[in-house]
Amino acid sequence: RGEVSVGPLAGLADPRLAKALNAMHDDPGHGWTLDHLAQQAGMSRARFAVNFRQTVGMTAGDYLTQWRLALAQTLLRKGKPVNLVAQEVGYSGPAALGRVFNARLGMSPGTWLREDGQG
Repeated sequence: RGEVSVGPLAGLADPRLAKALNAMHDDPGHGWTLDHLAQQAGMSRARFAVNFRQTVGMTAGDYLTQWRLALAQTLLRKGKPVNLVAQEVGYSGPAALGRVFNARLGMSPGTWLREDGQG
């Protein structure tokens, strides 16, 4: 209804951006590129990049990383092994997922899980 001007909900309210967001949500493990996402949205790469950032408030790459990290946290809380979680959310292995955890959260997946009270 036009009440949310910036953020993921604003992106989902935009029919073109919603196609790219839903594609990322439906298949987080896919090797998404800016070109692939722009194609999903039916937009040029440049227009997609600008519209996504203006509407969602971050780049498509940052959004995808944030989404994958949130999914990884959920799966780790459910007791899934790090190597399986990494592959399921789109990383080549535990080391790659660990780098994302360290960059975004300042700790490894195992440390995060222990501090979250689940480990």
